[in-house]
Amino acid sequence: MRKTAVLAAASLAGLALLAAGTASAGADTTYQLSGKQIVVNEDQGIYKMRGSLIGRWNVTSFEESIQDPYYHGSGTEAFKGCLDRRRDGRCKHDPSGTLSITFEYWALFGSEDPASLVWGACWHPVVSGTGDFAGASGVLTMVDTPTKQGVKTAYIGNLTLKGKGKATRRAQAHGARAAGAACGAAR
Repeated sequence: MRKTAVLAAASLAGLALLAAGTASAGADTTYQLSGKQIVVNEDQGIYKMRGSLIGRWNVTSFEESIQDPYYHGSGTEAFKGCLDRRRDGRCKHDPSGTLSITFEYWALFGSEDPASLVWGACWHPVVSGTGDFAGASGVLTMVDTPTKQGVKTAYIGNLTLKGKGKATRRAQAHGARAAGAACGAAR
């Protein structure tokens, strides 16, 4: 019986520590992203982003590593713009800054002709950020789909922004209250 009580107390203490640790992380906000990337100048690696992200996307380095049977490349990119939280197509009052990103790209082509793309997909983890994106983390996945009008690129992903100021204090206060709640207790 005593062993059960000690285990229960240790479990509650662990949950309290977990809730307290989550409270500071809870001040961070994660946003689901979706939209499209539009070619501005493919040879120069310049694109514009629409949807959750609004701004300019640049390929800053690119290295091919495998070409047969699947094409593979990797490199770095930079985004400068905003996270359009309200989805109004504008950056006013939205978080903005720059994101540094790495990527891995895979594709299948029907022939040596670059226009013979069958499919393409890439993975873009966020490495760092500036401005409102300082301390950001996240990842985007993009899919290239060939159409009669050319290749269309859609993206989905998530971006977590660090909490600041009052929101952090509110989250910590909420976490402290949650840490004191017993398992199954109403909140």
